[in-house]
Amino acid sequence: MPGPGRGRRRPKPTSSSPRLPHPSQARIEGIDDAEGWYLIITILCKAYKLPDLTRVSGLRKVHAKFESIYTQLDTGYTRYSSDDKVAGGIVGIFAKMCSDTVLRNKLISKGLLDKVFPLLARPACRHIALRALGTITQNPGVARVEVVIQAPILIRLIAEHVQDSQTTELAVSSLAYSIPVLVDIDHPDFRSLRPLLLPKILEVTVTAIKQPNATPLLLTSAMRLFVGTTSRASSIFKENRSVINFIVAGLRSSDWVMKCLSFGAIVHLHEHESESDAISFDGRKVLAAACRGFPNHIQHVLNNYGMERTDTIKLTLATRDFHQALATCIQDRNLYSLGLKLANLILFTEFSIADGPMYADLPFTTSTEALPLCSKAIRERGNREQLDLADVLDIKFAIKCSRISEAREIAKKALERNPDFAYFHHPTTLCANTADALRAAKKGLKCRKTTPFIRSQMLQRAVEYAGILGLESLQDASDAGDKKWEEGIAFLISAYEDAKTYVAEASPDSRRMKDVLCWLVILTIMVEENISPDLRELKHHLDRLKLSDDIKTFLGLPRPRTNINLTMQKIVQTFAQAVEEFGEIIAQKTAPEQKTEIDATKAEDDLAAWLDDLRTEDGSEEPKARSHPSITLNHIKLYQCSWCGNPSAVLKKCTACGKVMYCDSGCQKSHWSEHKKVCTK
Repeated sequence: MPGPGRGRRRPKPTSSSPRLPHPSQARIEGIDDAEGWYLIITILCKAYKLPDLTRVSGLRKVHAKFESIYTQLDTGYTRYSSDDKVAGGIVGIFAKMCSDTVLRNKLISKGLLDKVFPLLARPACRHIALRALGTITQNPGVARVEVVIQAPILIRLIAEHVQDSQTTELAVSSLAYSIPVLVDIDHPDFRSLRPLLLPKILEVTVTAIKQPNATPLLLTSAMRLFVGTTSRASSIFKENRSVINFIVAGLRSSDWVMKCLSFGAIVHLHEHESESDAISFDGRKVLAAACRGFPNHIQHVLNNYGMERTDTIKLTLATRDFHQALATCIQDRNLYSLGLKLANLILFTEFSIADGPMYADLPFTTSTEALPLCSKAIRERGNREQLDLADVLDIKFAIKCSRISEAREIAKKALERNPDFAYFHHPTTLCANTADALRAAKKGLKCRKTTPFIRSQMLQRAVEYAGILGLESLQDASDAGDKKWEEGIAFLISAYEDAKTYVAEASPDSRRMKDVLCWLVILTIMVEENISPDLRELKHHLDRLKLSDDIKTFLGLPRPRTNINLTMQKIVQTFAQAVEEFGEIIAQKTAPEQKTEIDATKAEDDLAAWLDDLRTEDGSEEPKARSHPSITLNHIKLYQCSWCGNPSAVLKKCTACGKVMYCDSGCQKSHWSEHKKVCTK
C-alpha cells in the first residue's frame, strides 16, 4: 500500500520493472492542487512507490532497500528544494521513517537535520518541519544534542509566532525532549549555552502558555520541559517566579499526567539542597526532655491522644523494662526469659534495644549479641507459639548488623509458618526494591497479629513507597499504554488513603509524623476537588506540621530538610500566587480530552495521526503514548489487590470468577474465607 493511504494492493514488481523510479523533472501529478500535508505526503508516497510506512512490514522493506530509497528521496529534495510542498513532504516522509530507531539513526547520519532546519524559516513548511523535529527527538540520541545547539532558532520561532498555537506547541514539544541533555551532558558547546539558553527558553515558554489559544499539549510539553531540567538548573528556575507558579498551579490540573509532572518538577527543584533523613536518635535526650515536662500546647495535644499511648512514654517504659530485664538476667542467667522480654519490646516501640557494652559476667558483651543467644534459648525451651518471638529476635539481630537479605530469608520462612504475623513483613519493607517494599507493607497492614507500633511503621512506609512509585510511573509513562497511567495514579491514591490513616492513628510525637503530613498536604492538593487559594481546607494538617516541629525541637530530635519537606514548603508558600497567575489557564487548558466534531484542522490532525500510526502485520496497532489520558478514580480499583490493597499493574485474577485481583497466592489464600461467599465459576 502507498504511504498513509489505504488503496488497492499493487502487483509485486517483476524483475524487469524499474526499482523505485524517480519522478521526472516535470511537476509531480496532483501536487499543485493538493492541500494539507497529509494529502501531499500521500501523493509523494505514491509517486515514489514507497511501501506502507504505517506497517511494520513496510518499514522492513525500507530497511531492505534503504540506500536506493534514501537516494531517490534525497535527490528529490535537492531537485525540488525551492518547492515548499515537495521539500516539506519529503521531510515528512523521512520523519515517518524515524518511528523506527535504526532508520532514524541512519537518516540522521545522512544529514536529515540539515534538511529540516532550513525549512523552519519558510512559513509554508514551518509546521511540517517542527512535526519532523518532534518525531526525531522523541527517542534519545545525537539528534537531541543537535536540537539543543540549534535551540536559538526554536526560541526565536516561539517569540515571533507566539500567537500561532501550532508553532509554539510543536517547538516547545521538541525542546521538552531535547533540552534535558543541556543539563545532563557535559558537551563542550553546552558550557556557554547553558546559562544563556535556559532563561530565554523559560521566558518564551511562559509567554506562550499565557496566550488565549495555548493548547493542552503545549502546557503538558512545557511541564515536561521543566521536569527534565529543574534538577540540574534549580537556581535558574528559582529566578523565574512565573515558572515556579506554573509548576505549582499544575497540581490542580484535572489531568493526572499534568499533576504528576508538576509534582515531579517541584521535587527535582530541591534535590541538591535536601538532607537525608538518616536515623540519628539519642534516647537519653528524649527521656531527659520528657522528664522536664512538655510545653502546655504540646501537653494538651498529647493528653487528648492519650499520654500512655504516645511514642515518648512508650520509649520511656521500654527503656525501663529493657534495663530491668538485663538486671534480672545478670542475676538468674535466664536467656529464655530475657529473650521473651526483648522480643516483646521490639514489637512495642522503635529503638527498644539500646546499644552499649555489658559490664557484667554474661555470655554476651553487647545487647545486640544477646539477640541470637536468646533466640536459641526460646527455640530450645519454648512452645510452638513462641517460635514467632524467636524469629523476631533473629530478624532484629540481622537488621542491626545491616544484613537485610538475611533478615528477609528468616522472615520468609517464618511467614510460611505464620502468615498473619505483621513483623515478618518488616524486613522486606527495608529492601531496595520499592515495589517489593510497598507490597510487604500493604500485606503487613492486613495481618491480625500486630501492634500499634508495627502498624504505624507499615503505614508510614506504604505512604512513602506508594508516593515514590506513583511519581516514577507517571513521569516515565510517555511511551507506555493506559495501564501505566492508571497504575501510577493508583499508587498515589493508595499513598493518600494511607497517609490519612497514619495521621489519624499515629502518636502526635511520632518521629515520622512530619514526613507523612508533608505527603498528605501535597496529595490532598492533588486529589481533593475543592481547595481554596489560601489552603484553608488544609489548616488542620498545617497546624499539625508546626506541632510536629515543636515536639522535635523540644525533644532534641533532628529536623532534616528532607526533599518531601522542602517540596511541601514550596507548594504551600507559592500556592496562592500560583493559582492567581495560572489557575484559570490550568483549569481551562488541561481538562481531560473530550471528543469534538471534525473541524478545519482535520488535515493537520490526519498528518499527526499518520506520523503516530504504526500497525503490525495483522493490522493491530502498536502501543503508543497517551499525552492526555482521560482517567477517573473509578479505574483505580482495577489496579489494587482485593486483599491487601497494594496497587500494581501485574495483579493476578482469581481463576474461578476472574473478578477479583491479587498480588500472589498468599493474598488470595488470606482473602478466600471472605471471597468464597461470592466467588462463582
